[in-house]
Amino acid sequence: MNTILIAEDEKFIRMGLKTMVQRSSVPVGEILEARDGEEALGILRERQVDLLITDIRMPKMDGIQLVGQLNTIGHRPMVMVVSGYDDFSYAVEMLRSGASDYLLKPVERERLYEALEKLEEQFLRRQAADEERGQQTRRVLRQLMLEPAHGGPEWEKLAAQCAGRFFPGPYVGFCAGECTETLRSGALCLRGTGRELFCAVPAEEAEQLAAVLPLPAGRGGVCQGLEQLHLCYQRAYAAWQRSFFSGTLCEAPEEPPQQPIDPSARQLAGLVGLARGQEAIRLLRGEAHGVAQGEKSPDAFARLCADLIRQLSASYQNLVELAGDPERFARLWDFPSCQSYLEELEQWMDAFCGKAAEEFSDYENKQKIRQGVQYIQQHFREPLNMAVVSNHVSMNYSLFSLLFKQYTGGNFVSYLQKLRIDEAKRLLETTDWRVNEIGRNVGFSDEKHFLKVFKSTVGLSPTEYRKSALLLQQNAPKDET
Repeated sequence: MNTILIAEDEKFIRMGLKTMVQRSSVPVGEILEARDGEEALGILRERQVDLLITDIRMPKMDGIQLVGQLNTIGHRPMVMVVSGYDDFSYAVEMLRSGASDYLLKPVERERLYEALEKLEEQFLRRQAADEERGQQTRRVLRQLMLEPAHGGPEWEKLAAQCAGRFFPGPYVGFCAGECTETLRSGALCLRGTGRELFCAVPAEEAEQLAAVLPLPAGRGGVCQGLEQLHLCYQRAYAAWQRSFFSGTLCEAPEEPPQQPIDPSARQLAGLVGLARGQEAIRLLRGEAHGVAQGEKSPDAFARLCADLIRQLSASYQNLVELAGDPERFARLWDFPSCQSYLEELEQWMDAFCGKAAEEFSDYENKQKIRQGVQYIQQHFREPLNMAVVSNHVSMNYSLFSLLFKQYTGGNFVSYLQKLRIDEAKRLLETTDWRVNEIGRNVGFSDEKHFLKVFKSTVGLSPTEYRKSALLLQQNAPKDET
């Protein structure tokens, strides 16, 4: 048990009971004392007590009156009655009123120890039941917090399960990280959708809670009733997101951010691929500043970061691994703050760009890229992909992709398609081969794919291109010499 209160007007009996309790095998956190029932009731209203050991005959307020007042306090303790033989009939009445045990004076040590052990078992069962009820209530409250209040039968059913267990008056909600401080017992703490914790307290206690919450932290404003729990969380979460960028306690924004995020993930990945990681980081810091000022969306910034990592991983798979696994940078909200995220991302980009610059500056790799380009020019009519070419020049697939883009200014697929379409145009102009024959001859195994690529590249179908070329030839000025 955590706390025991001994209510006894005789000092030596009170001290003797305290000593015996301390020497028992039952773990007790604190033992409080009261000289009469009135003093005991005052303590019970201020403190949460697990067990009340009380005499019957006391001045100001006797034990019977004291036990009768227990229903007026928030947490009813277990009760052990200690009294003389003459008060036995009163003790029976107190047992009927909810007292758990009765001991005659003078109290025998072994009898007290036996009673305490029995009450400890009862306390542990009650504690487990309270914890289970508390967990169930928190699960329901979390569901109500995450889902908008619609007032339907299902919502009403859930709300009814929390009757008497939610704030009766105005409350204020906050979102923050894990709190190392001990929060007030009346605080409601629920896990949000991510690593943030939603905490709510009566409105008059909001400032005390704000003072102990760790940053980032956001305040959701004053709300009332379960109907506004979802709204309170949404506001607090939006404020927490902004605090994630600003590093200060933020209030819920009045309006959503209006300005879009400027650079695309493709643009940033291109800078990183060209070993210009510092430039990419400067752009990201600028966008983060806009979020901190409430001008840009935190969620849009998070999506940009996730898309950037996906672009880098897809384009430079093996090379990014040389600099360390980048996947953790796809999850912005896993970091303590945006500042820490950008600092670690900058370190990773420096390592990546160093590897990229080191590899690209190597003369042998430049030679291999030239060989790869020559091989493509000679074999573009055959079934060909980047894996075949990179294997031909004995180079890592991802590294070949990076260096090929830097060498040619475009990606492998675009380069190969240009060679094939240019040859197809030549054959359409100079031969009478059928279109499907030309497609196969330049490396397209599927006629429909050839037609689609040709038209998207040239703007005309192969047949239209041939007619246009023939007309140009017929109308071209003839050499009269």
